[in-house]
Amino acid sequence: MKKITRQALTLLLCGISPFLCHGQESITDKNALYRAEKQLIAGSLGYNPRAAVATYTDLASKGNPRAMNGLGLIYFKGIATPVDETEGIKWLEKAGESGYAKSWYNLALLYKDGVGKAKDINKAVSYFEKAAKAGYKEAWQKWAEIYKDGIDVPQDYAAALDIFRQGSEHGNVHCIYAQGYLYYKGFGSQQNYSKALQLFETASQKGNKFAMYMLGLCYRNGYGTAIDTEKAKFWLTKSASLGVKSSDRELSESIPENAEPNQAKTLSKPFDEVTDLSNNEAPKTFMKVKQLPLSNSLTGNYSGSLVRYDWSGQNIITTIPLELNFVQNGKKITGLLKEKTGQNVKLKGEIQNNKVLFEDSNIELVDYYHKGSPTSYEIKEAQIQLIQTDDVLFLAGNIQLYDSKRHENEKPMFLIMQKSETVKPTKESLSSVVIFPNPISSEFNISFDLDTIMDVSVEIYSMNGVSLYNREWKQMAAGHQSKTISLNLPAGYYPLKLKYNNEVKTTILIKQ
Repeated sequence: MKKITRQALTLLLCGISPFLCHGQESITDKNALYRAEKQLIAGSLGYNPRAAVATYTDLASKGNPRAMNGLGLIYFKGIATPVDETEGIKWLEKAGESGYAKSWYNLALLYKDGVGKAKDINKAVSYFEKAAKAGYKEAWQKWAEIYKDGIDVPQDYAAALDIFRQGSEHGNVHCIYAQGYLYYKGFGSQQNYSKALQLFETASQKGNKFAMYMLGLCYRNGYGTAIDTEKAKFWLTKSASLGVKSSDRELSESIPENAEPNQAKTLSKPFDEVTDLSNNEAPKTFMKVKQLPLSNSLTGNYSGSLVRYDWSGQNIITTIPLELNFVQNGKKITGLLKEKTGQNVKLKGEIQNNKVLFEDSNIELVDYYHKGSPTSYEIKEAQIQLIQTDDVLFLAGNIQLYDSKRHENEKPMFLIMQKSETVKPTKESLSSVVIFPNPISSEFNISFDLDTIMDVSVEIYSMNGVSLYNREWKQMAAGHQSKTISLNLPAGYYPLKLKYNNEVKTTILIKQ
């Protein structure tokens, strides 16, 4: 016999609105269901699950929708009866068709979380929609969050925003806050601090503690409103009193996120897309860069900064020193990125027409709101250009990070890095270098073309510069050359240098 705790019982309890509890229920039925609910709680004085199931079964067979809902969940959970998902679905659907909206919501939760059976996100979405439109207000929020977080469905902020809007119109206060959150960050819409502020104000007045926190941030940083430290303190204190720990942390900070704003009132503006970069410094306000065809190879060493802006792009929040090594092979790029804390980030990507798309590339960064523990981000994509100024080559553009824990993009960022040295193009006496396969297992082939007879050597290093392998081939003939090299190395990244005629070509081996 399966016992049920107080927490698990919540699915069985009736919603607070008289409509959901069916005001037409007789006093006798209400009392019977009240006793049955208590009888399901393990450890209670009247604990008697068999009697409870008998009550639910009797009243459900007589057409009581609330009892139908409870009986459906009893079958799903196998409480004092064998698990029978078919019966569970039958009774939950009967309850919904009889006007008990919460049963559609319960079915949606069961399919979303995979309780008792495999997940079915499409059915979950369908039942959340049924529940919401039948009058169960909480369903609007859950329905929208599926699209907002992109869990088991393609992430669709615009769809989430529309559902949150409908939920707001039907009286769900959390949906008012959630709309503000999306406008605040520019998810599913043009970023808009002013609109977010209005929604946070409305939700705060209706008692939403998370809206109070966000409203406090707006007043403290001047997001969509003039900076007002007293109002910021009022709303943060009120939110903290309701248990929002982030408000406690904010109140303890001596300076806000936007410590040096460009203006006391930050207004949101659309980002202009720039096709011709000419400045080798990070812009004071965010600049959206259009990816252009890269006429020069990205291969090389760079040093510079990653600049993080607020969500509107109007204020610089942090500047992070970086060092970068890129190796380009056709459209493929690999490399290493070194952040100021010393972490080395492996990069792997592909140059496309309108972006550089990365995969399996992650970085940990500390930000204002999470100083105690770094946030892990996926390096998702970049739009970059190479800028030639005098004899110096710069790499500049945007990089997009994605927080997979919170299921959302990070703030706008601008990357500006100077190449260590610019090599003037000359006719290559060694060309068409190909390493296959790469990543390697125990051996790989290296091939190249020579335009004349020459000595060629290869050397492989660890990332800290220790030589691990070297080989020299004397007086190689002109034309195509191919060599097989065997290595026994642990997984990792290894610089490889081909030396010839006082020249060096460098690439990176990836050992699986």
